[in-house]
Amino acid sequence: MRDKLNFLKSVSERGPARAEEERLMQLFQNRAGLKKAYADLQDEFHLMRDRLKQQEGATIRIQEQLDALGELLADPRTGFSALAFFQLRALWKTCHQRLAAFASDLARQQEERETAKFRDECAARRLERLAAADERLQTARADADDVRVRLSSADTEFGRLDPLWHYFKRRRLLKPLHALRVEVADADAVVRDLQIDRNRIAAEPADAFAGISLGARRNINLAIIAYAELLCEQVDAFGVAARAKEAVARRVHEMSFGSQAECESYMGRVQKAIAAVSNQRQVNSSVKPKLDRLRGICGYRNAADTVPTADSLASAPAAKDAKPGPAPGWNVLAEDYWDLYTLLLR
Repeated sequence: MRDKLNFLKSVSERGPARAEEERLMQLFQNRAGLKKAYADLQDEFHLMRDRLKQQEGATIRIQEQLDALGELLADPRTGFSALAFFQLRALWKTCHQRLAAFASDLARQQEERETAKFRDECAARRLERLAAADERLQTARADADDVRVRLSSADTEFGRLDPLWHYFKRRRLLKPLHALRVEVADADAVVRDLQIDRNRIAAEPADAFAGISLGARRNINLAIIAYAELLCEQVDAFGVAARAKEAVARRVHEMSFGSQAECESYMGRVQKAIAAVSNQRQVNSSVKPKLDRLRGICGYRNAADTVPTADSLASAPAAKDAKPGPAPGWNVLAEDYWDLYTLLLR
């Protein structure tokens, strides 16, 4: 009895102690969680402070550039050069936008054509599979009906042998009759399985279009390159193509266009080039001869590449039926005119 009382006393004493231990454990866990959250906040704080410093530095640099630009524009000797510089950049941007719209239209039209063709092919394959499944199902149903007719005939024959004197004959028919019932069950199972297969084919989701084919992407890229050449020719008719490329590669204070009269002449030619590029029509008919020429001389690094090598386009001969004239001197791919590489399909 005394041992039992001592046990109950020890249990009653351990109860509060265990609760206190659990409370202390919970406090330690909460403390560890708070320390981790605090460390995470400290890391985030330092990261945001570094980003703020970077942004402040970028803002200071932009302000310095604006101040320098303001000084350039305020000086009569450099202000007109700065205006010509930014108009050349505007010309480059206009040509890039025209080229981007051309590339987007080509890719969209080709994707629509190939998607429609892909869907038609998928539908044709599905119809062919459904036709084959229907044919198998029809054959299986015919076989099942034939077995069922034979079973019905055997059942009828077995029913006629009801008199007692046909006992042995009835026994002889029991085994074939059972075999026919098993054959009917098997035939029905085949029909059921074939019906499930047919339903599965009919319920299959449409295949996803994998994208424009390799050959189409190559043709589109060649067309983009051909159009870039055409833009170079149109812009260079006003003598500003090379200067436009120079303007996007250099800073405003690094270029000079001469006196005020020379700068005004530049700006006039730039505006004419922008108008010519913006108002051009019948682009496809002008691009086609160049595209045919590029197809004849382009080369690729490997069988899966969609962008031709710049070296293969370096000396593109004229087409056989082209009119005589100077050989083309624009390798727009090598010099990345109008930011061409950003528009090519990979």
